[in-house]
Amino acid sequence: MSLQTLKQGDTIGIISPSESIKGLEDMYRHGIKTLEELGYKVKVGKYAESSYYYSAARPSERLADIHEMFEDKNVKLILISVGGDTANELLEGLDYELIKRNPKMISGISDATTILLPIHDKTGLTVFYGPDLIFTFGQKDIPSEIKEQIIATWQAGSFDITPINNLIDDNGKTVNEKWKCIREGNVEGKIIAGYLDLIAILYATRQIGSLKGKIICIESMGNANTIHTWLQWLKILGVFDEIAGVILGYFPDLDTNSKHFRDIEDLILELTAGKEFPILKINELGHCIWNYSWPIGAKMRLDATNCKIELLENYFEN
Repeated sequence: MSLQTLKQGDTIGIISPSESIKGLEDMYRHGIKTLEELGYKVKVGKYAESSYYYSAARPSERLADIHEMFEDKNVKLILISVGGDTANELLEGLDYELIKRNPKMISGISDATTILLPIHDKTGLTVFYGPDLIFTFGQKDIPSEIKEQIIATWQAGSFDITPINNLIDDNGKTVNEKWKCIREGNVEGKIIAGYLDLIAILYATRQIGSLKGKIICIESMGNANTIHTWLQWLKILGVFDEIAGVILGYFPDLDTNSKHFRDIEDLILELTAGKEFPILKINELGHCIWNYSWPIGAKMRLDATNCKIELLENYFEN
């Protein structure tokens, strides 16, 4: 499905399909300021700044914002403000035919998985996981590598990513681990990126279809036992029988000092024993860390043996 590139002076639409921005107003305002300083216009959804208990607005109101942004010909990119927990309220009301008629970029992280993957699955639209308003553009001192890569995915359809040394996570921890090959291999496949728990739920509830031949890029919160639970569900659901490869992101809650600590690399090798697909561990994907922009649906090459990732197509030319 054809997408238009984002250009200087284009309009970015802000929506809040899940959590309210309450308590994050300073970062929200800074995010809008940053986008404007980068040369973009900003349109704020009618309910993007609202609050309805823990959500931004009633489901019908959040849906109205999404549909209005897709229909607005001046909006070239829809940027989700923040994650949350209640985007699943929107799944029964999303108008996929409207989205098909008005293809454009949409980007978010965390609970955004809940709408990004079904939109891609049901429309064929390339959508983006990683950048959001508050926890990307709302933070100060965005690493130049991150900012340049995000803009390149939006403006040029390029996807040049390499390890970033000495990333600082939101807890002040310096993340200096290098990318790590967990299982060797070199494969091609389309990107499916998102929050591990939600990928399992969406697949189990048939909100998304087959993952055959896909390279899944996963991240999550929680300690090793929680991660174990959701990886086990992927195994039970047969996901590991279908996919071509795995990219593991950053898991910020793993407590290496816990007597029950278990290394995530060891865990996934155990749960995928007998499989041959490559597995690569990186840092620039996840909560509490800087995220590259991951174009869901774009074809990529995963060379886990040499710790390299390469985009094989320009999604703006499809």
